[in-house]
Amino acid sequence: MTDSPPQRAGSPNPMLQRAFSLPISQRAWREVQKGPPSIALELQEKIPVTHNLAPGELLVKVEAAALNPINYKLMEMLPNTMARRPHTAGNDFTGTVVSSQGVTGFENGDPVCGWVSQSMAQITSQGSLCEYVRVRSDHVVRRPSNLSPIQAAGLCLAGLSAYKLLYVDAKIKGSGQRVLINNASGGVGTFAVQMAKASGCHVTASVSPATRELVLGLGADDVFDYHAEPIADALTREPPERPFDAIIDCYGLDSNLYAKSEHYLKPDGVFASVAPAKGSIFGTASAAAGLFTHAWRPKWMGGTQRKLSMLNLENSKEELRALAAMVESGKVVPVVDSVFKFDDVQMAFERLQSGHAHGKVVVVVNADLYLEQKQTKLVQ
Repeated sequence: MTDSPPQRAGSPNPMLQRAFSLPISQRAWREVQKGPPSIALELQEKIPVTHNLAPGELLVKVEAAALNPINYKLMEMLPNTMARRPHTAGNDFTGTVVSSQGVTGFENGDPVCGWVSQSMAQITSQGSLCEYVRVRSDHVVRRPSNLSPIQAAGLCLAGLSAYKLLYVDAKIKGSGQRVLINNASGGVGTFAVQMAKASGCHVTASVSPATRELVLGLGADDVFDYHAEPIADALTREPPERPFDAIIDCYGLDSNLYAKSEHYLKPDGVFASVAPAKGSIFGTASAAAGLFTHAWRPKWMGGTQRKLSMLNLENSKEELRALAAMVESGKVVPVVDSVFKFDDVQMAFERLQSGHAHGKVVVVVNADLYLEQKQTKLVQ
């Protein structure tokens, strides 16, 4: 008997690779035109599965995916030429590695979670609402061992957004710093509350009456009911004794909250926003113009003398690893609002757009996994 030739680092294990017989085509939710999800999305049955990967890429068999507000915002805002339609929708996913090209650190069979960046989607027409997703390895981490696939599906985009807003943009260190988190019950906000509290911050959060107990349970020290009064007006009328070290805006481009922030944000504090706001491309442009007008103008012309930072998720490999480690340690737990089966993506978007989703809206791609979850209250 002769020995097998040595494997190159990062090359697929031949025995494992034989266990993953890749299909030629797959089912995928494709964004085919501009408009709301009910018009823009179409479930197609014969979308090719990528077999030829570029160096540094993985092919992942998707178990579950999660929706993000940016998904429907771009569907409604971008014309076809800018969005390069048709393409597969979605960013977040969790699943199993089935193929790789020139990648170290991952093997076939590894459970992972990751996200498809907008730049990758533009080039490859890839998205996560499908059965097999092609993705850059630096946008993937091993799935934390303490997470179920349902929890892991919505980890990366929202969790990474919260991490970068807090630690990269606002440069939060903890140790008693005071942080205001706007829209604390959404996908990004639920992560941000937990992270800030785990870092030793005093956390103030904006909530609705329906989400008050959820956000307090995540660790918030005090809350504002934005249904009773706009949070910027409430804080301007009664500023806190100690101004905030940072404002983490998880809603997007609230120019009023920023414009009045001199009343409640430290002079060296940071206003960090996810952006863009919901609405049409013109509404978003108007909101952005208002926000940047306050940021760029000198004080005597009506400008706001507080630093403004907008989220940028590119080049986030190290932050993604740090996020996974934080979850693995138990400091942060993804909050799942609801779970839908793959054929019901339209219903999942309706839930997300309703404004009543508290945490992540998850779509189960793997039918067996959906059946396992059917006894839980999350499944729709």
